[in-house]
Amino acid sequence: MVVSLARLLAAREAYLMRYAIVGTGARHQMFRNAIARNFGNRHEIAALADLNPHRLALSAGWVKDNSSREVPTYLATDFDRMIAEQQPDTVIVTTPDFTHNEYIVAALKAGRDVITEKPMTTDLKRLKAILDAQRESGKSVTGTFNY
Repeated sequence: MVVSLARLLAAREAYLMRYAIVGTGARHQMFRNAIARNFGNRHEIAALADLNPHRLALSAGWVKDNSSREVPTYLATDFDRMIAEQQPDTVIVTTPDFTHNEYIVAALKAGRDVITEKPMTTDLKRLKAILDAQRESGKSVTGTFNY
């Protein structure tokens, strides 16, 4: 079957990259705002997760106000269910530093790429778990500077 370049490019343009963000404190705003405001034509926030229902509601409301999209919210304890139900391409981790590894490893094991703020983790044992999960999954982990 021969597919034209124009058709391939059109299909690529139609595809939305889907992101789930875990951790809706102040640091997640840099990622959320860029996706919803600046790159909403090609990217969308598929879901938000946090331990704090109030922060979740505030962030979901901001997304709706700035992108006209409803975004599903989950408690962070339902992280695995969020991944299974929403099928994001990438998980963005903006939780407290000492919890980054939990979400990074779980996302990699679920077959998702990960973007995490610095520091990736807080000790060598947690770093080894991340590197092992990355190697086993073949997915990427990108560390960012969040200022």
